[in-house]
Amino acid sequence: MIKSPFMQAIGKQEFQRLQKQVDAYNYYNGYQHRDPESGQLVKASELARPPGFDYDPTRFEVNYFKRMIDAKAQWQMGGDHGISVSPKIIDPPEERLKPTYQPSKAQEAEDKRANVYEQLLYQLWRDNDMRSELLSAAKDRLIASRVAVKIVFNPRTGKLQWVWHPDTEVFPVYSNDDYRELVKLSFVRSVELYDENEEEVELIKKQTFELIEGKCYLTEGYYNEALEPVQEWAKREPIGLDFIPAVLIPVKSLLEAHVGDTTELDDMREITDRLNQLNEDAVDSLRFEMFPVTYFKNVPENILNKIDIAPGAAAALNSEGDKSPDVSKSESSFTYTTALNDTFNRLKGALHEVTSLPNFSAQDLNFGGMNAEALQILFHDIIQDTEEHWHIWQVKLQELHQKSIKYLQARLGHTAFGYDKDVVKAIGEDYESEIKFVLPLPDNRKELVELLADEVDAGFESVAGAMNRLGVENASAKKQEIQAETLEKKAFRRRLQFK
Repeated sequence: MIKSPFMQAIGKQEFQRLQKQVDAYNYYNGYQHRDPESGQLVKASELARPPGFDYDPTRFEVNYFKRMIDAKAQWQMGGDHGISVSPKIIDPPEERLKPTYQPSKAQEAEDKRANVYEQLLYQLWRDNDMRSELLSAAKDRLIASRVAVKIVFNPRTGKLQWVWHPDTEVFPVYSNDDYRELVKLSFVRSVELYDENEEEVELIKKQTFELIEGKCYLTEGYYNEALEPVQEWAKREPIGLDFIPAVLIPVKSLLEAHVGDTTELDDMREITDRLNQLNEDAVDSLRFEMFPVTYFKNVPENILNKIDIAPGAAAALNSEGDKSPDVSKSESSFTYTTALNDTFNRLKGALHEVTSLPNFSAQDLNFGGMNAEALQILFHDIIQDTEEHWHIWQVKLQELHQKSIKYLQARLGHTAFGYDKDVVKAIGEDYESEIKFVLPLPDNRKELVELLADEVDAGFESVAGAMNRLGVENASAKKQEIQAETLEKKAFRRRLQFK
C-alpha cells in the first residue's frame, strides 16, 4: 500500500493513534454504521441496500455512546469546583495555640502571599471560562484518551489564555530516559488558504515547542502534507521560558498501554453497535409482523397480477381445471416480545456496567426521602470512577497553574501586562495549589457544611480550614468579613443595652 506523505512524516505509530481517535470522534458524532465497501464509518442514511434484499432494512442509530461520554464528563466537571492555596505554617505551633497569639510579620506575609495567589488563579479561571471549558475538555479527553491545554500570552492585552486542543492536533515527543519529561510538542491542524492565483489550497499549520539545553524554542508556519515548510514566520526562536507552555492530560487505565489495546471506548462501541442492531431488527420485525401474509393456492398468474391487497379489498377467483382456488392469511402473534426486551435490557445494563454509570431512572427512586449516605451507596461506582479521574485532573491542573505563574513572571517586563505585577512577584517560586472538586449530587454541599460545622465545634478543624475544604473563594477575606460583621452586631447590641 502507498503511504501518504503525512503518514510518512509523523510515523506509523502516531498515524495509527490519529486514525483511531478520528474514528472515535466520528462514532461520537453519530457515524455508527460501517460501509461494507469502503470500510469507513457512515451515517445510517448513507448505507445502500444490502445485496440480495428486496426491501430497504431499517437503519438508524440511538447514540448511547455519546450519552455515556457526556454523562461521565458531567460527573467529572459538572460541580462548582474551587481552588485553595494554603499558606505555609511559619510560626511555631506552641505560639499559635496561645490565646494571645498574634501572627508574626513573616506569617502575615505568607498568609497574604497565599491569598493573592489564590485570587490570581480565580481570575485566570474566570478569564478563561474554565467551568465550560473543563466540561468540553473532559469529553475530548474521554473520546481521544488525552487532551492538551496550551498557555498563550496575548501581547496586546497582557493576559494569559488557556487554549484547549483535541489530541488529534497534538504530537508530543518525550525524552528517552523518562517518558514524563516532555522535550518537544507540536500542534498541527489543517487550514484552507488562497494562493497568489486566488485558488484555494489546503495547508498544515504547525506550531512546535522544543526544549534545547534547558531553553524553549518556537518554530511556526505553514507546511505541505509532507510537513515541508511553505512559509515560516518563526524558526527556532527563543521564547524566554525553560519549559514547554502546555500541559497534556491523559486517561490512564494501565501502566502498559499501546495504541492497539482494547479500551473502555472499544467496549462501549461494541455494545452500542449491538443495541443499534437490536433496535433496527425490532423495527423491521414489527413492520412485517403487523401485517398477515396472504397465501394464494391454485390461482393463475394472470389473475394474481390483478389482485390488490389493501384494507377491505376483495378478489374474485376462478377455478382452473379440477383444482379449486383458495386464499388464506397467516396472522402473526409476535411471541418474542419478552425475549427482545430482555436482550435489550441486558445489553443496556452491560453498557452501564462498563461505564460505571447508574442504571435507573427517577421513577425507580420514587420511594420517599433520600439522605447523602444513600446517594453515596447508589452512586458508588460512578463516584469511585470520577474520583479516579480527578486524581489525574488534580495533578495536571496544578501543573497548569504552576506553568502559568512562571510564564507571567517571565513577562513582567512586557509593556502590556494585565495583572498586578507586585502580586505576581510576591508569589515567588512556591506554586502549590489544590483543586476542590465537588460532585454534582443534590444536597452534597449541605451535608459537607454540617460535617465541617461538627468538626469545628469539636475542635478537629479550624474555620479557615473548613472554608478551604468547601472551596470558598478568598477564605481569608471571607473570615475577616465574618469577624467584622460579628463585631458590628456586638457593638449594636451594646448600644441597645445602653439606651
